[in-house]
Amino acid sequence: MARQIVAAMPHEEIVYFGDCLRAPYGDRGPEQLADFSRQIVDFLTAKGVKALVVACGTISARIFETVAQMTDVPIIGMVKPGVDAALTATKTGRIGVLATAGTVASGAHKAAISAKRPDANVFAVACPLFVPLVEEGWFDGDVADLVAKKYVSALENSGADAVLLGCTHYPLLACAIEKALPPGVAVIDPAIALADSLKGILAEQNLLREDGEKPTHQFYISGGKEKFDGILKMIFGQKYEAKIVKI
Repeated sequence: MARQIVAAMPHEEIVYFGDCLRAPYGDRGPEQLADFSRQIVDFLTAKGVKALVVACGTISARIFETVAQMTDVPIIGMVKPGVDAALTATKTGRIGVLATAGTVASGAHKAAISAKRPDANVFAVACPLFVPLVEEGWFDGDVADLVAKKYVSALENSGADAVLLGCTHYPLLACAIEKALPPGVAVIDPAIALADSLKGILAEQNLLREDGEKPTHQFYISGGKEKFDGILKMIFGQKYEAKIVKI
């Protein structure tokens, strides 16, 4: 997600918090999710951010409206941008959604798709092993291919011509997922659509920074520094130093 935002808005500074210590969120209850979200929102707003991105499919799908009430700054989640991109990509109205168990159970993507295209068919598949794979840095190779093939096989007879990745971790497994899908199926990375939407929101509110000095990005995490720093280097192609904080 951060990589796509940086690409879309290269002059903006990213202040990132990754709750590595308590992840994954997929099986958490709504009250616990709300408590964690309040802590993170308070931490980030104290840093003076001008907009908030809910870079978590589970939070976006299950309690986004609750989180939106926690702050006065513009806030955007993953569901709407991803759904809009999937609806643009599909020709048949048959859309697959790969997400965490909690996100699938929420039915958020299906509801959002049906609201805009009532005749659409949505096929949601829970993929609980995808997040641990990404956290281990296993983005490709035999293990990633095998797990992706197993999950994607659930869409085999769906006729889906677009597959939405409903978790921010999943785009890092896009190559394995694409290999497991039939040729011609569009794989939708919601981060790309979200970055474009965020850029539009900031521009509309005269908050977009379009020039100036090279920004200094800040990365904060709740734990797992060595592993996270390694993932940052793989994603951005350069070394960033994440700081562990208690919130």
